[in-house]
Amino acid sequence: MGLGATTVKHVLLLLNFVFSVLGLALIAFGIFFLISAAENAVSIGENVAGGLIIGLGVVILIIAIFGCLAAIHEAPVRLLIYVIAVVLLILSQLLFLSMASHGTKDGISGSINEGFDRLWQLERNETGALGFYESWLQCCGVNSSEDYWIIHHGIPSSCCVDNKCLDQPYRVFKPGCKAEFVKYLDDKLLVFKIVCWLLVIGEAVGAVFGWLLYSSVKNQSRRNNAVWM
Repeated sequence: MGLGATTVKHVLLLLNFVFSVLGLALIAFGIFFLISAAENAVSIGENVAGGLIIGLGVVILIIAIFGCLAAIHEAPVRLLIYVIAVVLLILSQLLFLSMASHGTKDGISGSINEGFDRLWQLERNETGALGFYESWLQCCGVNSSEDYWIIHHGIPSSCCVDNKCLDQPYRVFKPGCKAEFVKYLDDKLLVFKIVCWLLVIGEAVGAVFGWLLYSSVKNQSRRNNAVWM
């Protein structure tokens, strides 16, 4: 193989090493998500996000290791499989980024909506179901404090500053808990989104270099066959 092909091979190995490290970082971040959810008694959306992040990290790690082995052995079939796998991985990450941005009904956003709908049904039957979120996020009701007026419930103390309403409207938290929780989750996912976009760009470059190495190996094989003939 010529110098150009050798350079392509080295760049591809370097890229996959970086992908392996970032895959491990995503797995660690997903585990942190799950631990944080358990410690804070928060299960709405966070468990779903944590599980998906861990799964994505595992897939990236496996593909990166496979890519390294394919490049080392200069195996054309493995290189082709690697390129196809990376393209599919990019598409799945773009879908995941959309889910992380609450863009799909069945993704993380759907989990949050279902979680708060379930909590509100409990709140209608027994006051206090939303108390943890109201005190923690400084919010009131699912959408606003008017939710309690609609179901003819008094505003609970968890909706107020220092848990003391004192019949003073300005002490009642204005935003709803669902919107505040979405903001909290978005802030927590910001680092993941940045890493994921960097991975998408890097993986696109990796797919190009993988295809270049595949083409080089195939051309070299054809030349060798021509010489034998």
